[in-house]
Amino acid sequence: MFRWAVALCAALTMMSCSLLKVAVSTGDPLSKQDSETRLMTRGFYHDMSAEIAQTADSIVNSSNDLDIRVAAIRWKMRATKAAVTAAMQSIPEVSLADTWILCRRMNTTLQATPDSLLFGPYSHLARTTTLRLEKRAHKLARQSLTAERYNLMERFVDKIIEENPSDKGDEAVNTTLAWIEFLKANGMEVSYAAGSISEVISDVNDRLTGQTRQIANSVGWSKDIFQLQLQQDSTRSALGARIDTLEHHFSRIVTVTEHLPEISDKALAEFDKQVHDILDAMQVAIDTSFADMSRQRMELQHYITAERQALITQFNDSAHSLVTTTLDAIPSLIGKALFFIVTGVLVLLGVPFALGFWLGGVRQRARDKKNTDNPQA
Repeated sequence: MFRWAVALCAALTMMSCSLLKVAVSTGDPLSKQDSETRLMTRGFYHDMSAEIAQTADSIVNSSNDLDIRVAAIRWKMRATKAAVTAAMQSIPEVSLADTWILCRRMNTTLQATPDSLLFGPYSHLARTTTLRLEKRAHKLARQSLTAERYNLMERFVDKIIEENPSDKGDEAVNTTLAWIEFLKANGMEVSYAAGSISEVISDVNDRLTGQTRQIANSVGWSKDIFQLQLQQDSTRSALGARIDTLEHHFSRIVTVTEHLPEISDKALAEFDKQVHDILDAMQVAIDTSFADMSRQRMELQHYITAERQALITQFNDSAHSLVTTTLDAIPSLIGKALFFIVTGVLVLLGVPFALGFWLGGVRQRARDKKNTDNPQA
């Protein structure tokens, strides 16, 4: 409350002075190179996610094997999630490095893994995609960075991949601290600028949008996996087999009934029993399926709620930090302004007064001297 009162008083005091301009710092903007690096990295992320999703969809549509189709969808979910985590880092150079590491890891792992552990005869589609993405990431780094910075990042990427081997190749990494320590070890300057207020808000908006889109895609792809598994469920196959058997028995019952009416009651009773068994099995299967769907829906809802809350909290913390920084800068600015005002007033009033006092003393001494020289006058 005191801070707002001081700010209001200072604003009212300085409104009458047209020569005084008040400005509050909005943060150091990103350099042109950092801005271009962030823009190009996030643009590459959108292309990368689209290519991975398109390749996985091609494998799903081409294969009839349930395991291959499910594996392709899960690879799509993991790879796009890792991509959005890597590309949405706050420091542009870290985003570029993490994206490059992800592409190289993914390509190296898929090239070394046999088809039987990937997507069978369609594994070459995924390998072609990851190879193309690694080449594009390499080209992006060369275009975005200076020659010296590019050589450093290439060494850094090789170092991180060598020291942190990966089994699946599509795990997300955060190399912020490692990159800063690597630059300092090589005598390079580290930039800590978060950008202006507009750049920070744009960065938070991009991260919120990317994470929200990823969550929505993951929910949809999880539903696709559930549908594929439901189509191949063993209970459904068993029900189909029992229905075929029932049809066969029914045909036999009709034939026998036409010739031996006396056994109709027994046959119909057996038929009724089998119908009830089938209906009970169908009811159990349906109840189980809906229970699983309800449980998965609740888990997805909890996950989405937690992610949304975390993103909102992060955005609120960023906004609170910006407002706090701005308010902290106002008292210092007001103090400097008051100092200059007081100094100006002292100069404007004190200098004429001192000059007049001195001139009066000079004239008095001259008058006294004149009277001394001419005592008769």
